[in-house]
Amino acid sequence: MQKTNEDIWKKVLAKDEVLEKEFTISDRYIKISLITGIIIWGLLSLAGGIGIPFLLIHLFYFLFYIKKANAYAFTNKRVLIHKGWLSTNLVSVDYHKITDIFVEEPFLGRAIFNTGALAIDTAGTSSKEIILKNISEPYELKKILDELKDKAN
Repeated sequence: MQKTNEDIWKKVLAKDEVLEKEFTISDRYIKISLITGIIIWGLLSLAGGIGIPFLLIHLFYFLFYIKKANAYAFTNKRVLIHKGWLSTNLVSVDYHKITDIFVEEPFLGRAIFNTGALAIDTAGTSSKEIILKNISEPYELKKILDELKDKAN
């Protein structure tokens, strides 16, 4: 498996921990959002004024930031969620603390972007603590997570 965020995982993985699955925001979601933004940029350019700054921010966000700032991984022991780029936040959930795993596929997300969300609940709260949005193949990721969770317990 190619490690696209090796620098992130190198900082947090224990010596006996193995990276099993790494993923991020769906490529299709990024491409469609990028194209939509370029179309909006074209319309704003016709209206004058804010077109170029909008385009530059949009390109930076979808070509660089969104993938770098949303790194997710399953290891042989836990789920890792790394958010942010300049300021970062890492959430780590051991498999034995996971009580429920949900897949959410809103109609537009599924129909247009071919994406969904994976929601993870842990003991002690009534809400889903972790929601990984706009990911490809959420059902497949749930299967992988279920298998890893069963192996770890």
